[in-house]
Amino acid sequence: MHWEHDFALRVGAPGAYDYGPERCSWLTHHLTNWMGDDGILRKASCKIRRHNPEGDALRINGHVVRKYVENGRHLVEIQQEARNQDDELSVLGGGVVELRSRQAKVTK
Repeated sequence: MHWEHDFALRVGAPGAYDYGPERCSWLTHHLTNWMGDDGILRKASCKIRRHNPEGDALRINGHVVRKYVENGRHLVEIQQEARNQDDELSVLGGGVVELRSRQAKVTK
C-alpha cells in the first residue's frame, strides 16, 4: 500500500507514502555522519508522527542535549526531529553516541 496511490487512499492515507523504517534509517545516518568514523552509536530511537506522502521533502535537525562520562566512556545524547516543507513534524528521534576522548594523558 505504501507505493500504490489508489490503495493508500482506500486505507486512509493521503496517497502513496514512504516506509516508516526508512525514515528511522535516515535518522541513524544523520547520527553516524555527525559522530564520524571514530564514534560508536550506542543507542538510537525513532517515532513516526505522520505519513510522508510522495513528493514531501524532509529536513532532519538535531541538537546535543547532554554530554557526560559513564564507565570511562565519553557520551553525547542527541535529540532529532524531521519536518517537511510545510514545517509539519514527521518523525522524532534521538540517540547516544560515544566519542573518543581528545584529552591528553598526564604523565610524570
